[in-house]
Amino acid sequence: MSDLVPKDSDSDEEEEDLDWAADPKKMGFLDHVEELRWTLIKPLAVFFVAFVLTIVFIQHVKGILMYPLNENYTAEDLETFSGLATRNPTGVFTAMLHIGLLVGVTVASPVFIYYLGRFLSPALTRKEKRLLLPGSASALFLFLLGTAFAFFGLLPKAIDVTMQFNRMMGFQIIWSPDSYFGFITWIVLGMGVSFQFPLIAVVLVYLDIVSLEKLRSLRRLLIVLFFVAAAVLTPPDPITQIMMALPMIVLYEISLVVAGMLLRRKAEREEQEEDED
Repeated sequence: MSDLVPKDSDSDEEEEDLDWAADPKKMGFLDHVEELRWTLIKPLAVFFVAFVLTIVFIQHVKGILMYPLNENYTAEDLETFSGLATRNPTGVFTAMLHIGLLVGVTVASPVFIYYLGRFLSPALTRKEKRLLLPGSASALFLFLLGTAFAFFGLLPKAIDVTMQFNRMMGFQIIWSPDSYFGFITWIVLGMGVSFQFPLIAVVLVYLDIVSLEKLRSLRRLLIVLFFVAAAVLTPPDPITQIMMALPMIVLYEISLVVAGMLLRRKAEREEQEEDED
């Protein structure tokens, strides 16, 4: 009988060693590092595949990304604009990198959000997990909404203003592919990331990291910052700057309303739980 005791202890140790697989909260530090590594590798793999496919079908993708420019190109521009022209031997490669980066990040963003949510879920409480799925869906929706607004609304107007100033001054327009596609890439991705601000504000308020009153008190400062960002990222005309800043202000106000609703629902649930206890 005594011979069986070590075996029982060994089996208990083996079960304890395997507990981390059944319960992620019992994972060691290196296990978390490994999980984080795979969380990053999977969206990076999707990014790489999307990047390669973009380069393979670069002509078709380039045609789509020419939309903001083609919308403003008229017969009047024949004297001032003869199309995109490379200015150095590496210009075409830089343009291709910008195109691949734009498509790759856009395609990989849903995968990144999904696996990031899976990685964070074991560390969240049951109440916090309730926000994980709607939060991830909202992050993806806001990112795509921001990129779509930038590409179909903001960029055509910004390029139109730029071309009008060139016509007024009588300047010949010689844009390089790397500068044009770089401009497209950073404006589109920048707006996609900027549209995450309302979601971040709602989450911070819901988790009691920032109070709703504090967020409201920052209204004037944030509005000024939105216009400063618009002035830096867009051509120096008020219409384009307003087109960029106004959606951010609207989303900020919506985030205040949503945060207030979530706080009221949270308070109601806590009262119900206290009554049940």
